Amino acid sequence: MKEKWIQLALRLAEATAPTSTDRYHKVGCAILRKEGSVCGIGFNGQPPGVDLTEDEALHRDFRRRLTTHAESNALAFCQPGDPYLLAVTLPPCDRCLVDAVRYGVKIIVCRPSPEPDTHPIPHELAKRLKVEIRVIDR
Repeated sequence: MKEKWIQLALRLAEATAPTSTDRYHKVGCAILRKEGSVCGIGFNGQPPGVDLTEDEALHRDFRRRLTTHAESNALAFCQPGDPYLLAVTLPPCDRCLVDAVRYGVKIIVCRPSPEPDTHPIPHELAKRLKVEIRVIDR
């Protein structure tokens, strides 16, 4: 895939991230088909109609259980076999990586994590699943 499409996907993901209602991590995702057309765009947050109270928002584990990841929301717009490149503003978690591969994603590009202990890059899992992960600095 041409570098210009990779950069476009990252810019789309970054432009989408502020849409998130999550107070701590605003994550955006853009998915492109092999020829470069947009397949799906998504951001992280709670399902429609689910609002967190102040107390709930402060409890990280509880908040995370109610949060749909940006990758999942973007994949919801895609048909299996359509996605080729997934760009996301944080490294994907193991579950999102598996879901992306299930839909046919071949390349994942992400920004480095500001919290590597919390959001590690799943290189070993990606290798096992035969998907390429590229970390692209800002």
